[in-house]
Amino acid sequence: MGGYKCFKSILDVPGPVDLALIAVNYKLVLPALRDCVKKGVKFATVFSSGFAEAGEEGKALQEEMAKLARESGMGVCGPNCQGSVNLKESAIGGFSASLGMRPFRIGPIGYVTQSGALGYSLFSLALEAGVGFTHVASTGNEVDLHTLDFMEHILEDPDTRMIISYLEGIKDGRQFARIADRALELGKPIVTLKVGRSEVGQKAASSHTASLTGSDAVCDAFFRQKGIIRVPDIEAMIDVAALMQHIPALPEGTGLGIITTSGGGGILVADEAVDLGLDIPELDPATKEAVKKVIPEYGSALNPIDVTAQVINEAEGFMHVLEAVAKLPQIHAFVIVVTQITGEQGMQMAQDIAKMSGRIKKPITVAWTTADQLVGGQLKALSDGGVQYYKSPVRAVRAMGALMKYAAFRKEHLESVLEAREEREVVPEAAQKAVAPQAKLMRERKAAQDKARALLSSTGASLTEHQGKQLLSLYGIPVTQEEVAASEKDAVRIADGIGYPVAMKIDSPDILHKTEAGGLKLGISSAEEVPAVFGEIMQNARKYKSDAKVNGVLVQEMVRDGTEVIVGVKNDPQFGPMILFGLGGIFVEILKDVSLRVAPITRQAALDMIKDIKGFSVLAGARGRPKADIDAIADVLIKVSRLALELEDSIAELDINPLIVLPEGQGASVADALVIKR
Repeated sequence: MGGYKCFKSILDVPGPVDLALIAVNYKLVLPALRDCVKKGVKFATVFSSGFAEAGEEGKALQEEMAKLARESGMGVCGPNCQGSVNLKESAIGGFSASLGMRPFRIGPIGYVTQSGALGYSLFSLALEAGVGFTHVASTGNEVDLHTLDFMEHILEDPDTRMIISYLEGIKDGRQFARIADRALELGKPIVTLKVGRSEVGQKAASSHTASLTGSDAVCDAFFRQKGIIRVPDIEAMIDVAALMQHIPALPEGTGLGIITTSGGGGILVADEAVDLGLDIPELDPATKEAVKKVIPEYGSALNPIDVTAQVINEAEGFMHVLEAVAKLPQIHAFVIVVTQITGEQGMQMAQDIAKMSGRIKKPITVAWTTADQLVGGQLKALSDGGVQYYKSPVRAVRAMGALMKYAAFRKEHLESVLEAREEREVVPEAAQKAVAPQAKLMRERKAAQDKARALLSSTGASLTEHQGKQLLSLYGIPVTQEEVAASEKDAVRIADGIGYPVAMKIDSPDILHKTEAGGLKLGISSAEEVPAVFGEIMQNARKYKSDAKVNGVLVQEMVRDGTEVIVGVKNDPQFGPMILFGLGGIFVEILKDVSLRVAPITRQAALDMIKDIKGFSVLAGARGRPKADIDAIADVLIKVSRLALELEDSIAELDINPLIVLPEGQGASVADALVIKR
């Protein structure tokens, strides 16, 4: 066929086979795969559709395919996929009309996609935009090999500088976390277009945490925590990839230099840069004077630097400005906006920019807001000189901003990793002194974990508030002083011992939401009030749920002069324990102003969580309020993270709501806790 010898069966093919491409009727796929196993084929890609996406019959066949892959050890990609391509080796193991584009652009970008048709369409658009690739992989239904497997392989390719990805779901969050950490170590950004942001039909949950951690919120938090660049659309993904392949190195900070031939263009870039959280440093006096000498009086020597359209007459002035500003250590990258500069002057600008881009390590990108018909040659000069250009100033700064923020995140991440490593490494002279305390700490942690498991094994599906606090205290998390009273007399004794005012709450594993049951009373200020409140709470509980198991009434100290926050844990199917933080009250109930991280979290991650919420100013001391003890919150978050990981197999959800945070230096205390077991 077509000059190639054909065989009736793969079993008849002489010699070893590395990859089999299967494109037969879906009913014939399993027999073909079984033949591949007999032949000793290493990998198979199944193009055929008609499996889990097509109904019960197809789903059953796909399960058989998965079983065959597991038992045989043969790697299977697909089904319902368009395969993979190694552009460096011209090895095509896929099919798509986009593979007919010539010439193939080989470059530093790796690409994985869970969609076949849309995925390869994106590939064709990227090729058209000048992006060059090392590898492309479409994974379809992911019966065995999935996007993360390909991503992990491509990441180690020395010719790949960035991986872009189209994701509909994440099969293994922990594998993704390992890949993301490795990518940060290598300095290879991962960019993802993750679809499925809406939470349709999300199940109601017992705790606040569960209702606030929808799947996309979890993904978004994970991406931020791991420095993964999330883009909103196809255009943005291509823009970032195109810029990455042209810059000499990642930016070394977030200081952006903006040079423009139009005041309006500079304002557009500056506005977007501020929204992205970039810095726009002002020029120092000496540089400002140097710039003023070569621009008209009506120009601007601030940042953005407006050289005006006068460059039409004095093109060399533009080069002087670029050279002067490039020397500033506080400027880490440039966005240059060129408007209606055409002809010889435009060509001179393009050549000057390309020349400067080759001389400095600071990344440069250009927004040339003029039709190709007028500046096609100039744009080609930029491209030939290794400078990425865009038609929109906003697109230019968004692409550059994504790389600047990634680089800044990576720098901070590597510094925190180094600090943690240095803390673990003990100098020889101190080794003997350090071993004993470290061993003692490990023994104490193991003992706490054993006690926690014993406590959990002795309770029902949900812990009472008091049991939840006992669990938290085993991990060093501060809780309120309290005791369960079985009678009115007990309640008075406990309240007298704690000191007034006190709070009184029903203690029952069957009544999780005490306020709804009338089982919560605050601010009891004297012994005379206690018996009546005790009786009222018990009566309300019986009315609310007559068959509820009731241990008594929890008498608890009132923590005053603090700010209420919420800390929570929800076990995500892909990522494992997720840690949640937010302000209490309206902020969490209505505004859903919360931040999320995947456990484990570092101290820096905990502090970032706290600062991430919109209501952080409340904790920071807005409008004369005392500053809250932010370090105490971070301590609680770190300890909850450790608890969540160590008890992951036992705890489904945990809510600390509220955690009362006192003014700076005074600590925090858990006022209420809900723990739901797996």
